[in-house]
Amino acid sequence: MANHLELVNELQQLDKVPSMERLRAAQKRRTQQLKRWAVYEKEMQSKKRKAEKRRNANHAAAMEAKRHVSFAASVALLEASARNDPEEVRYLLKNNVSPDLCNEDGLTALHQCLPLKARKIPDTV
Repeated sequence: MANHLELVNELQQLDKVPSMERLRAAQKRRTQQLKRWAVYEKEMQSKKRKAEKRRNANHAAAMEAKRHVSFAASVALLEASARNDPEEVRYLLKNNVSPDLCNEDGLTALHQCLPLKARKIPDTV
């Protein structure tokens, strides 16, 4: 790219030449300008694609992390007792999950397993 002094000198020289030569010089400058713009645009597109790939990779990793669902221990205990799963209830109770935890309706794990007539869960809880 030409610097300011070069452009000023060229303008001073073009003042002394016929208009057809000035027209050709202007066309030549415009062609150079368009070539530089095309190179710049190609570089920007490349950078944009790379950034988009990086963003998509990060987004995919974030989405993968969001796919894993975890529940509070109280919810897990209530659900295990509602499913009549004595092994999971025992596991949760051994890992310091309180049997007195309740859901928003006030039901405890013991309440959850009673309608199922589960025999092993009430003994465990």
